[in-house]
Order: sequence, then C-alpha cells, then structure tokens
Amino acid sequence: MKIKTDKYTIEYAKNDRIVKMEGTLRLQGKDEYRDIFELLTKAANDTTGLPLILDMRDLIFLNSSGISSLSLFIVNMRKLDKDITIRGNEAIPWQIKSLKNFKKLYGKVEIIFS
Repeated sequence: MKIKTDKYTIEYAKNDRIVKMEGTLRLQGKDEYRDIFELLTKAANDTTGLPLILDMRDLIFLNSSGISSLSLFIVNMRKLDKDITIRGNEAIPWQIKSLKNFKKLYGKVEIIFS
C-alpha cells in the first residue's frame, strides 16, 4: 500500500512489517489524516508476533493534527496489545521532542533514533 503526494509518501511494506513515512505532513484535522490512519491500522492488523515498524527518519515535519492522529493510532495499538517500533532521526528537532511521548501512551513502543 502506498499514499503519495508531491509533499509526502507513506508506504507499507507488508513482508518487512514497515511503514515508511517521508516528506512533510501538514494536513488539517483528523479527517485529512484518515487515509494514513487506515493504512497504519491495516498494517497493525497484518502484523502478528513481531513489532510493526514505523520508519519516520525521513519525515521532516508533522503538524499537531498528525501527532494527534498518530497518538490515537498508538492508543489503538495498546488496545490490540501489539508491539511497535518507531525509527526516528535525532537530527530532526520535532522528532526528539514528540516521539518520546508515544512511549508514555504505550509502554510497548520502542523508539530508536539514528
């Protein structure tokens, strides 16, 4: 599955259990994030036994609506008792600040910065 625009790309590689997010996400409100949320939910439902990996290392910007949508997704992962690994980029300031909060929402979130 893939969502691609001129500003961002979200791609789900089922065999690798990886959702790769690239570019700049400045969508307005949860409704505009619906397709991304659905892709993430499908990826979570496909993943059993091993963690789903969210590779956000190339996601330059994510606005507050996107952070809220990802927070809701993390809460849903907690309800499903699924493991999740988030790959972040320590050179991107918003990631250092915001990704750590996902761990507070769900203890099984593993965050790896590179």
